[in-house]
Amino acid sequence: MKKRKKLFFIINPRAGLKKHRDLIDDAIGVFESHGYKVGVKYTRRRAHATEIAKEYGEKVDIVVCMGGDGTLNEVIQGMIDADCKTPVGYIPAGSTNDFATSLGLSKIPKEAAEFIMTHEAKKLDMGSFNGRFFAYTASAGIFTRASYETPQKLKNKLGHLAYIMSGSREIFAPKRPLHMKIELDGQTYEGKYIFAAINNATKVGGIMKISEDLVEFNDGVFELMLMQYPDDPVAFGKLAYKVANQQFNGRITLAQISKCKITLDKAVDWSLDGEKEKGKKEVEFHVIPDAVNFIY
Repeated sequence: MKKRKKLFFIINPRAGLKKHRDLIDDAIGVFESHGYKVGVKYTRRRAHATEIAKEYGEKVDIVVCMGGDGTLNEVIQGMIDADCKTPVGYIPAGSTNDFATSLGLSKIPKEAAEFIMTHEAKKLDMGSFNGRFFAYTASAGIFTRASYETPQKLKNKLGHLAYIMSGSREIFAPKRPLHMKIELDGQTYEGKYIFAAINNATKVGGIMKISEDLVEFNDGVFELMLMQYPDDPVAFGKLAYKVANQQFNGRITLAQISKCKITLDKAVDWSLDGEKEKGKKEVEFHVIPDAVNFIY
């Protein structure tokens, strides 16, 4: 008798899934129809998905997570920590799901599960931010606090609109510039910025977009985006227009990087895949090529 393949399903119930058990059942039904024996575990606290991935990753044929980009971040963290090469699948069920959008993944659980079952895993680069891994963005400055300070209940109720509401408050709040120096191989950027990000995605924060022609998910480089601090409200409006229309020139810098050192005049909190990373005055970043086997 042929041995059944095993799949471990990690679910974040805080991502509005408690009231949608039928969506979870739909995904499990797809997995079972493809011959998988499915194990299920719900996360109960921050970083719990990392612990689960480390414990079960090597024991199964596929690991699948269902939740937001933060849940995916935790799962991948666990897989890398355990040096586990088991393929990872992702069913996006968060409020914004920027990374899933960049990858073209369906947000309908049944469709996403079917995609996982019918596609091969490919290599995916990851970023290292002072030793903590991230899949698609590390950002600081305007709008980034909304990703981790917006209440979960509001996210579940309003979805992406919750981020827009929270982020819009920052437009009218006093804006403190980020005094930073970014040292790359052979080039240095230094000045006052209102926003800084290191991305491996075509969409960040549900607002900012980078052309698909510039982004490859396994090319060994991420994209650095810097926005100079605007002198007045008019300059800020022009800056916002340029971002919305992907006009990366003048006050906006876009460069491809594999590593860099960032020095700030004071500690600044960052957002890593939508989760808070406590601020430090120095940041060491580098790309980890082909870090995980990911189905996309």
